Amino acid sequence: MNLKEIVPGLYLVAAENDGRFPYAHSLFVEGTVHALIDTGCGEEVLATLQRERHIDIVIASHSHADHIALNWRFNGTPIYAPVYTADTFGDLELLSVRFAGQELASEWRTLIRAVTHLQTALPTHTYAEGHVFDFGKIKLVALHTPGHTADHMCLFEPNYGVMLLFDIDLTTFGPWYANPESDATAFEEAIGRVMSFEPRVVVSSHKGIFTDDIPARLQRYREIIAARDQTVRELLPRVRTLHELVDLSPFYRRYPYAARLMRYWEEQMIRKHLARLGAVLPEHL
Repeated sequence: MNLKEIVPGLYLVAAENDGRFPYAHSLFVEGTVHALIDTGCGEEVLATLQRERHIDIVIASHSHADHIALNWRFNGTPIYAPVYTADTFGDLELLSVRFAGQELASEWRTLIRAVTHLQTALPTHTYAEGHVFDFGKIKLVALHTPGHTADHMCLFEPNYGVMLLFDIDLTTFGPWYANPESDATAFEEAIGRVMSFEPRVVVSSHKGIFTDDIPARLQRYREIIAARDQTVRELLPRVRTLHELVDLSPFYRRYPYAARLMRYWEEQMIRKHLARLGAVLPEHL
C-alpha cells in the first residue's frame, strides 16, 4: 500500500491511475480516531488499507463519484458528508439528476457505475463550515469552498499549515465547474480564500502533495477562469447560437469517452462564462 506521509499522523493514500479520474487520492488520519477521507482511491488500494489499518470514520470532501465511490464498503461505519447537499448525498439516482440533468441521468449512472463502482451509500452524519475533526495531534477545520460543487469542502490543519484542497486540484485542465450547481465565480473566491490561509503544504486529490511555490500555483490555477472568459469573448463574433459555440469545444477540445455527457459539461461551463460576460445566445436559430 502506498501511504505517503504529509505530516506525522496524516497520510496520502495514493490512488490507482496516479489519481486521475475515475480515481482520486484518499487521505488517512492516524490519531485518537482513525479516519479515511474520500474513498475513490480504487478497490485494490482500499482493500489493502482496510486489511492493514482500522478505520473508525469516513469523511467525504464533496459528493462527486470519484470521491465517494466506495463508501458502500463502510456499512456500519460513521460516514460524514457536507450538510449542504445532504438530501442527495450518496444516492445514485438523485446524484445522476443533480449532475447530469434528467435527460442524461441514465447515461451518467451507467458511466459512473462502470468506472467508479459507485453504489448508493447514505451518510450517517453531516458537517459544515467551522466543524473541527479532532484526532489529537491532527485537527482538521472544515471550510466550505463551493464552486466546483455546491458542497465542496477543504480541510485545514492549522498546526502544520496543511490545506487539503481536494478538487481545487491544481491540474493542468484547470478548475472544473460543469455541473448545473457549479459556479465559476464562487470557485475563484474559494481559491482566494484558501490562499488567505497561507498554507505551507497543499494536497490535491488528483495531483498529490505540493510544498513549493504554493501561492503562485494557486494564483495560476485561479487565473485559468478569467482566461476562459477571454476565450469565449473572442469566439463570440464567430457564432450565432449556443450550440455553435459548444461545437467549437473551447475547453475540452475532444470527447474521448461518454461524448454526450462531456458535451453537456462543456455546455454548462460555457453557459457560466456567457453569464459572467453578460452575453446571451439563443440555443438554436
